[in-house]
Amino acid sequence: MHTTNSDGKATVLEMARRCAELGYEHVLVTDHSKSLRIARGMDEGRLAMEAEEVAGANRALAGEGVPVRVLHGIEMDLDGEGRGDMETGSLRSLDVVLGAFHTNLRSDEDQTARYVAALHNPTVHVLAHPRTRKHDRRAGIRADWERVVEAAAATGRALEIDAHPDRQDLDVATLELAREAGCRISIGTDAHSVAELRFMELGLAAAIRAAVPRERILNFMPAGELLAWAGSIGG
Repeated sequence: MHTTNSDGKATVLEMARRCAELGYEHVLVTDHSKSLRIARGMDEGRLAMEAEEVAGANRALAGEGVPVRVLHGIEMDLDGEGRGDMETGSLRSLDVVLGAFHTNLRSDEDQTARYVAALHNPTVHVLAHPRTRKHDRRAGIRADWERVVEAAAATGRALEIDAHPDRQDLDVATLELAREAGCRISIGTDAHSVAELRFMELGLAAAIRAAVPRERILNFMPAGELLAWAGSIGG
């Protein structure tokens, strides 16, 4: 989810309180990184400031007896070679790092190699909105999706279901390929406001239709198990 630290409309604490009302045990903040200027992406200094805000939000929630834990992540912009735009040292304190493509999204060329490179990036845990499609705006990046899901399974990375109605990415057909390959899946709302947190149901519906096993979905992991998985990635 995104907050006022990038292009969101609510603070970390406001988003977390709503997540608690929805019954979440933990939630991941994933504001944009510095290359995405149109979305007020954060540089390393602002990321560090957000870490303090996340810690403060957790203290406030605990003090109020609100049973939700805020985890700190980022949606890091990836270039054509699968490299991130943030200094590696600034990412070490984060709980989970999403990598995402935001450029060259309408190319007709096959970009399988771009995905495979991103899935071998040691700082990336989850590939966000992988196909990059948007309803009535763009069809998404062309790639050999069987090779992509095989690379995700082999490297232990997760692929995201972006549950936003305009994205619904991954789609059910590609999710079925991911299921067969043994991929882990992460479901995200891509919420930029409190109201958009309701989009989670669309992501859950896609996972159900594709028959993705519950044990392979990051959202169902207890926080400790999720952090242990993230710590096992890369090197």
